[in-house]
Amino acid sequence: MTRILERLARWLEPSKARLGRITLFAGIGMVLLGFPAQIYSNWVAHECGIDPVLITVALILYAVRIPYQISARAWYLLPADVLGLLASIVLLYQYITY
Repeated sequence: MTRILERLARWLEPSKARLGRITLFAGIGMVLLGFPAQIYSNWVAHECGIDPVLITVALILYAVRIPYQISARAWYLLPADVLGLLASIVLLYQYITY
């Protein structure tokens, strides 16, 4: 299994920058379209339509990934994850409030 993953990593190496940009745009799309749509929907309905487990997992994911990305100098994902962390905090607030 390790050999297969190592071959895959070598094969993807030339596309690393392009994959990073695609990941950045996909992540920003999620946090600029997906999270705001959910936040607005919660606000209109005055109830949080998301399972608290999902909110908690998202908070933990972003809280752990952001320091990792900084240490690994993985700058492509950092803007999307910072926005995702902020959106997750808003969702947590809505869950507690509504």
